[in-house]
Order: sequence, then structure tokens, then C-alpha cells
Amino acid sequence: MNTQQLFDSIQLSEEIAMENFQQRNKLHFLTGRLDGVCEHFFPSKICYPLDICLRTKVSKTVKGQFRYTFEINGKRIAKKLIPSEFQKLGALEL
Repeated sequence: MNTQQLFDSIQLSEEIAMENFQQRNKLHFLTGRLDGVCEHFFPSKICYPLDICLRTKVSKTVKGQFRYTFEINGKRIAKKLIPSEFQKLGALEL
């Protein structure tokens, strides 16, 4: 996987998480307290039996905006650090 494919996958994960958020909060439109989640799995060359899990979560802030949080294998990470972490885990080819 190259860098452009990774960014496309991150964008797709954000869209799916937002759709999940909207579907889950359709009945709870007044509260909007249920998070939208998308888990995206990638193959790894270094830790072969295990895949790399990119989890994208979207939630609503107090002001009504949306906050996206990212986790790689259960560890929270900033969006701009995802490519370097994927490179460390052996899933990204430069």
C-alpha cells in the first residue's frame, strides 16, 4: 500500500464512521450521544498473523461540531501521525 491509498482509506473510514453516527442517532436525534465507529483492517508484513486495525470514531461536541478520533491497534493517535505509524508497522511502502 502506498501513501495515497492510505489517505484514501482514512477518508473512506471517516465517511463510514459519519454514516454510522447518523444511522445510530436517527432515533436519538435530540441527544446525539451515540458514537459512530468504523474499523478498517490492513495487512502487515512485519507482524504477519495480526492485521493492523485503524479505528475511526466520530462524536458530537458540546457546540454541535463533530470530532474524529483515530486508534491504531487500540492506541489513540493523531491523524497526521498515521502514515508514520503504518510505516513502523510495515504496512506502508514508500
